[in-house]
Amino acid sequence: MRLLAAMALALLAAFGSAAPSTAASAQMFVASKACPAYQSIKKQTNPGDIRTVPGASYKFVTTNNTPASFDQIIVPDAVPPERWVAVSCGTLTTGTPDAAPPPRPAPIAPPSPAPAKRADYVLALSWEPAFCEGVPRATECRRQTSGSYEATHFSLHGLWPQPRSAAYCSVAAADREADKAHDWDALPAVELSAATWAELRAVMPGTQSRLERHEWIEHGTCSGAAPDLYFHRAALFAGTVNNTAIADLFARNIGRRLDGAAIRQAFDTAFGRGAGDRVRIACDQDGSRRIITEITIGLRGDVLGSGSIGELIAAAPRTDPGCTGGIVDPAGLQ
Repeated sequence: MRLLAAMALALLAAFGSAAPSTAASAQMFVASKACPAYQSIKKQTNPGDIRTVPGASYKFVTTNNTPASFDQIIVPDAVPPERWVAVSCGTLTTGTPDAAPPPRPAPIAPPSPAPAKRADYVLALSWEPAFCEGVPRATECRRQTSGSYEATHFSLHGLWPQPRSAAYCSVAAADREADKAHDWDALPAVELSAATWAELRAVMPGTQSRLERHEWIEHGTCSGAAPDLYFHRAALFAGTVNNTAIADLFARNIGRRLDGAAIRQAFDTAFGRGAGDRVRIACDQDGSRRIITEITIGLRGDVLGSGSIGELIAAAPRTDPGCTGGIVDPAGLQ
C-alpha cells in the first residue's frame, strides 16, 4: 500500500499536479502506535517530546527515501508541526485534511532534563555458552563455536529501565501478545542506522533470533529514547565491559569455577571501588554443574546521554551479590 501511495504521488508530480491535494485525495498518516515525532531524523531531536497517538490521523507531507523509512507528517500544535515518524508506526491512507485534528500528544516526560539525570537502569550481560545450554536450538547457539567472539566475551542481553514494572510502554496489544509468545519474527523491525546495527550485532548474538525486537518492545519503549540511541548506548556499555579485565577474568577461567567475590573485585578494579557492590551474579544448575549465566549491573544517571559507565555504576544503589560463584561454561553442549 505504501508503494502504491508513493507511485500515485509520483504520477501526480509527473502530470503537473504537485499543488496541495484536495480534501478528497489528501494522503493521511494513521498512527498504529505511540512513536516519537522527530524534527530531525539525523539528530533525532523531538521538541516537546511529541509522540503520535494510536488511531489518530495526521496530514501526510512526504517520505525521506524510496523505499521510505520515515514519513513526514503535520502534528497540530507541535512546534514545529512538521515531524518525521518511522513508517512502522502507521499506515498511509486517503482522508480529509480538514477533519477535526487529533489531540496534541502528551509529552512522554517533563521538558526538564532532570528525570533523565536520575534514571535507573540495569545492564544485563549474558555468558552465551551457558545460555545456550538451555536453548541449544536457537540460531545463535547452533552457530556458536569455541572461536566465536561470544565464547570468550559477554553478550548483551538488555538495558532495562527500572523498576522492572516499566515495560511495554505504549505497545499495541498484538505486539505485546506476540512478544510474550516469543514470536519475535512477528514484531516490527527496529529502525537502526547501519553503524548502530553493526555495533549491536557485534555484542548481541541474539540478533540472529530477533532478540533486539523483543528488547525494544518490552524495555526500550519505556526508555523515552529513539531505538538508535537506546541500542547504541547498550552496545557501548557491553563493549566497554568486554574491553576490561572482567572479560579477561572469565576467559582465563573457562571450564573452571569462578568465585563471585573475584568477579566483583574485577569490577572494582575496572570501574572504581564499590563498583562490584552494584553487580549481581546469576547461576543455573546444569546437571551436576552450577554455571554462571548472567551478570546484571546497576546504572543510575544520564544513562542514555553522556554518562560514562563508571560514573553510572558508581551512582547506582548497591544490590545483593546473588550467586556466590559457578563454572564459566565453555562453548558447546556439556
